[in-house]
Amino acid sequence: MQVFISWSGDVSKRCAEALREWLPFINQEITPFVSSQDISKGERGLYTIATQLQECSYGIVCITRENQSAPWVNFESGAISRVLDESSLAPFLLDLPIKDLTGPLTQFQATASSSQEDVWAMVKSINDKCENKVGHERLRTTFDKFWGDLESKLKEIRGQQPKGQFPERDTSEILNELVGLVREQSARLGSLEMRVANFSTSMQYTINGPREIHISPTGGDFLVSSEAPRDVVRQARTAVLQIEEMLGPDAVMKAVVAKYNTDVFVSDQAARKVRGFEAALQTVAITNKTAIHLKSGDGVELFSHPPF
Repeated sequence: MQVFISWSGDVSKRCAEALREWLPFINQEITPFVSSQDISKGERGLYTIATQLQECSYGIVCITRENQSAPWVNFESGAISRVLDESSLAPFLLDLPIKDLTGPLTQFQATASSSQEDVWAMVKSINDKCENKVGHERLRTTFDKFWGDLESKLKEIRGQQPKGQFPERDTSEILNELVGLVREQSARLGSLEMRVANFSTSMQYTINGPREIHISPTGGDFLVSSEAPRDVVRQARTAVLQIEEMLGPDAVMKAVVAKYNTDVFVSDQAARKVRGFEAALQTVAITNKTAIHLKSGDGVELFSHPPF
């Protein structure tokens, strides 16, 4: 079974390489991929990574205080989460407690690398996704035997980290983030309810649903999550208008702006044009610094940038 291990920065890389060496001792069917070790000279790096992302069955993201906001870590995490379900992506926290994790990765079940039971839970989850599973009793015996090897390696890596460079988050900041996550989930549920309501004869809205703003010159709906930052909304607005100009009048039926991406639903006529506009659509996403998922009216994905 392929396990994709993502890293960013030297400390995170050493953590990823330690996991790469250690995991096959637990179950020999596990085949970890770490880009620093598994891309041969002369290979096209991004192509190899993209292929591995498509073939992996589990993803581990090695997180440090320094790299948790790194664009590459969040890019690969987003790519893995689009291929797999949320239970198959584990942020592996090297030098910070779970309460100090921030950003998009907070939506996944993180693993504290200093906790033997946390790492055991991750190992058990990986084993359960293997075609040839090891029985939990035998797996635990093997895990306990080899745990000390991983633990000592991780302690060595942590010991080389500079001390006191990154302050711990205070309680109020953590509570504010939890409230934000709850509100975002509420907004997503509200958006889903409105999509379902489109199939009935009457429109139903919930008090927790996203705001509805008509900004398209053709009257398409622009739905904004209550947690979407103001600059994200502004960039998404511009991107939607550019897409509409590109694909023609009445192209955009609805746009849903979340905290980290924008879903744009287009008419059937516009959907048939998308194939010839991939490069231009990618430019729109990059220029406006927003992730764009272009979909048909029934939700079939037509284009996505980032492409995973």
